[in-house]
Amino acid sequence: MEKPLVIAITGPTATGKSALGAALAREIGGEIVSCDSMQVYRGLEIGTAQPTREEQAQAPHHLVGFLGWDQAFSVSDYVALAEKTVREIHLREKLPVLVGGTGLYARSLLRGFSFREDCRDASLRESLLNETQERGPEEMYNRLKRLDPQAAAEIHPHNVKRVLRALEYCILSGEPFSAQAARSRLAESRYRYLQFCPVFRSRQALYDRINRRVDRMLEEGLLQEAQRFYEYCREAVSLPTAAQSIGYKELFPYFAGTMGLSEAVENIKRESRRYAKRQLTWFSREPVARFLYMDDLGGVQEALSTILQAMREEGFI
Repeated sequence: MEKPLVIAITGPTATGKSALGAALAREIGGEIVSCDSMQVYRGLEIGTAQPTREEQAQAPHHLVGFLGWDQAFSVSDYVALAEKTVREIHLREKLPVLVGGTGLYARSLLRGFSFREDCRDASLRESLLNETQERGPEEMYNRLKRLDPQAAAEIHPHNVKRVLRALEYCILSGEPFSAQAARSRLAESRYRYLQFCPVFRSRQALYDRINRRVDRMLEEGLLQEAQRFYEYCREAVSLPTAAQSIGYKELFPYFAGTMGLSEAVENIKRESRRYAKRQLTWFSREPVARFLYMDDLGGVQEALSTILQAMREEGFI
């Protein structure tokens, strides 16, 4: 039996993935499946750079803005929902177009990584969250380094959600979190897929795009959106996952009166640039990813033509 087809457009932030994905889906009559860990949240449309109304009008979009910002959402949750969505799109005889920059989500879905759901415990997770608030994220990261140095090397210290998930797994299973990842790498993908990554040869060109996008977000109302979220977080028993999203956590000190606005905005730009750098590293390790150098191609239409040509050559269309 032939594997279902999927087209993936993944890569660093601010490279034009949403516009390219929408243009491709419109061209081939496909449907977009978001692959972004923060775009799932309702009420955080600006800061998470959810597709614009114009982009969403070009093709059906799935897994965007459907979850309350107080709800947890894991990679295994994503894979289960995305697999169901892909199946439904194929039943409609359409082609799924996966679009987003969360590398772990893309890799887990496309390459068939599996997860042990038995290694979860709500009370332990709550305890780890409380410990994080008392001792700080750095201490929790150091604890992970002692338990599982390999996992710690692959998880960014500021990614509190992933650090705590790895700790939870280590404690409950009695084995390193990295052992599960190693087993998952042996899994076979259930899809036949092509993966494209829009990037820029010029790092400065990418950074300039990131800076301009942050400025545009502020013009569109990021400050007001982030303040509503801040007020919610201030009253919450424990911080929701979305509070770690770039664009919100950098503004929280401003709302608290401990930092000026210009410094907070510069922090958003700096953290976004750092995130893009980590994404570049991640996607460069994907074995079948094809980089689309946007500064060479010149724009969305040229990138679209490149993708369509590759799809023809591979028998996707």
